[in-house]
Amino acid sequence: MARLNVKMLKTLTKASYRANRSRNLVAILAIVLTTVMFTSLFVLSESMMENIRQMNFRQAGTYDHMSFKYLTADQAELIKSHPEITGWGESIVIGIAEDDGLKNRQVEIRYADDNYATYSYAVPTTGNMPVRENDIALDTAVLDALGLPHELGQKITLHWRDDLYSETLTGQEFVLCGYWEGNASSLASMAFVSRQFAAEKYAGADIAGRIAQNQVGGTHMLSVMVKHASNLEETAQQILSDLNAPDLSYGINWAYDPQLKFTGLSELIPMLLGMILVFVSGYLIIYNIFQISVVNDIQFYGKLKTLGTTGKQIRKLLYAQAGRLCLWGIPIGLLLGYGLGSLLVPVLILSERPFVSTSPLIFLGAAAFAWVTVRISCRKPAKVAGKISPVEALNYSDALAHGPETRKTKKGASIFRMALSNLGRNKKRTATVICSLTLGMVLLCCIFAKNKSFDLDKYMRSQAISDFTVEDLSLSAMSAAFNPYGLTLSDQLIGQIGKLNGLQDTAALYAQKTDVELPPDVLDRIESYFERENTYRYEAMEYDPYWIEGYNEAKKQKKGKALVFGIDGFLPELLTEDAYMLEGTFDAEKFRSGDYVIAGGYESEGKKEAQPTYPVGSKLTLNGKEYEVMAVIAPLYPAGIEGKNGDDAAYCLDFYLPAESFLQIFPGSSLCKYFFQVAEENQADAEKFLEDYRKNYDKNLSVVSKETLAKQYRSETMSTVITGMAVSVIIAFVGILNFINSMVTAIVSRKKEFAMIQSVGMTTKQLRKMLIFEGLDYAGMTLAASYLLGTLAVGIGVRMMVASSWSSTFRFTIMPLVLCTPVLLLFAVIVPCICFKNIEKVSLVDRLRAAE
Repeated sequence: MARLNVKMLKTLTKASYRANRSRNLVAILAIVLTTVMFTSLFVLSESMMENIRQMNFRQAGTYDHMSFKYLTADQAELIKSHPEITGWGESIVIGIAEDDGLKNRQVEIRYADDNYATYSYAVPTTGNMPVRENDIALDTAVLDALGLPHELGQKITLHWRDDLYSETLTGQEFVLCGYWEGNASSLASMAFVSRQFAAEKYAGADIAGRIAQNQVGGTHMLSVMVKHASNLEETAQQILSDLNAPDLSYGINWAYDPQLKFTGLSELIPMLLGMILVFVSGYLIIYNIFQISVVNDIQFYGKLKTLGTTGKQIRKLLYAQAGRLCLWGIPIGLLLGYGLGSLLVPVLILSERPFVSTSPLIFLGAAAFAWVTVRISCRKPAKVAGKISPVEALNYSDALAHGPETRKTKKGASIFRMALSNLGRNKKRTATVICSLTLGMVLLCCIFAKNKSFDLDKYMRSQAISDFTVEDLSLSAMSAAFNPYGLTLSDQLIGQIGKLNGLQDTAALYAQKTDVELPPDVLDRIESYFERENTYRYEAMEYDPYWIEGYNEAKKQKKGKALVFGIDGFLPELLTEDAYMLEGTFDAEKFRSGDYVIAGGYESEGKKEAQPTYPVGSKLTLNGKEYEVMAVIAPLYPAGIEGKNGDDAAYCLDFYLPAESFLQIFPGSSLCKYFFQVAEENQADAEKFLEDYRKNYDKNLSVVSKETLAKQYRSETMSTVITGMAVSVIIAFVGILNFINSMVTAIVSRKKEFAMIQSVGMTTKQLRKMLIFEGLDYAGMTLAASYLLGTLAVGIGVRMMVASSWSSTFRFTIMPLVLCTPVLLLFAVIVPCICFKNIEKVSLVDRLRAAE
């Protein structure tokens, strides 16, 4: 008997499925849309994480866990033998190419085995690795910089220093045996030579002696992979301790910094919110479809009850119908969703080689989420269908189930009141439709308002403090440190800039390194800041061994490195802004006197804390002259040389002097950066002047343009805008689909009612008018809820969201709602008209007979 029941349920499921083709199509479309959104979000999430990971590796130039530098051959073999190491790549350093055209790119000449090349993304895709003595393999970025074609067999001459302390260059002619696409994420490139070349060049050389003299030529380097990547710093120290070689130099790949993983996960927060919204919107429409289905088929379920079918079997019947719909909707949604995600990845993830994930987890996760959404959505309707008694089911109508049809009114019946009353018959259905529509529009409004609140001026202040900036070559080259006596910013260039039309203001920046004493009160401020109040900064810097070494050495010796800047022009005026001032106040006249210095601190993030530097009012000696600290300021990032001060000053204190005073204690210093403002109408001419100067005089001149940075930012952030808008539009579309489905089902299920009220005198025009009013009531309630919730969401939620953003200024707007209003009203009129037109095709007599 149980087996028969199963067969009967299957037969009933098929019959019910075939009897409701139009409703099934709407349900399948809803499941497809829900699955598409889940799949595309899974594709984007998985691809984004992998692209961030690959981007970090490419910026680091390698995906190895750590590297050991300045080794002899015996030391390299010793490290390879450690059991913690699972793989390695080895290279022998020759030098850094110093040819014309390579000033903006560090080209490391070295022998490398296949593993080292693989770790470094430097495996030839055309040709092969060097074999013969004069073979060389390069990337296309180097070939382009040298102005050479991408052709194997051509002769290439490179020059480097065998002795880092000598001006003499060594040259060698090579033959190109292989090349690969340059890594645009890194400013460094590899030039691989053969093992034979390296062996003959350093045959018999005392490599240990060269290392003692800080020479790099002939030294070995190992890029290694280890068993566990969780704590690489500790692992590296343990390896060296086990090998009894604690003094060997090593470096941890910063791309494995846990802070970067946290940053990557934070990038997924919008995706997770998107999944929640997709679930809610999918639930609303699928729930509505099954709820309407139960109402329409309730008498059918009642008849099954009279035949002895249990409530559990009826619930199974509904779940089986949902399963059949999923068998169609989910696979189609997975395919379409993956296709959509694949198209969006290159648009939304700005990467040199955007990676589209094909992980099975994408399809399994999206299918599971979609199925769970459908299952939860039909749970309540199935419960209602299973609980209803046969008598209730046979006498059931949509109107009776949700309130009495008879209403008393002193004003008499009207078309508008009848329409409004009809919406109240099924309050849950009405609320579901309104919630579904409102969700999409409010979300769209919030995303638009957040994007509108972005303040380009605030953002640009951290990127460029002038319309144009020109830099010394040593700041754009991948050298160990900047050159305070560089010749890039010549008097000729500065003189020509001074003659530009529309020139409004200029500023100069000089920089030098020196030593500075650290008195007890300063050391206490430094230790308190990093080791007690802002431990996260200290933990983040632990992945920079040079910073840690410099920090610990400064505490031990009570003396540290200082980076001293000389500033003039409009730069001192910037210091009057509250955004920069952390401690003290700025007095321009006193600053110009040459007796005062300004100390550099860290961004305060709203906290009033003692900065890790000299306090205001204290005395400081720089290069033999004493100054008083006037104020402490936040970093002037564009007016700095971040990361270019060399490993010996990875940890240092920053100080600012007037340019005149700076040149008195550091005579002969050359310009480090030069900033200039140009009237808007003359900026195109200034751009052309700089292009011509680079072409005719100095092709290596580094130029930063505020307008170029702004365009770059807009293109990079366009992905976020598109993603948010796309999710909002899809959810709004699901809401509109829900609205259409509700109107269509409500009208079709009331054919009997319409036929009866027409038979007692209501005209076709009045009936059509009533249905239009019902649609407009839906739209009116939705718009009222959207305007109320949208105003609150933008005015409170978005305001709070952008309040903590340094690059945003809140701007209230509900423009998307204004634009959506006529669209929604149009749908509210068109849908009822189309539905009623289809009903009218059947005559009144035939409809009454069908009802009987």
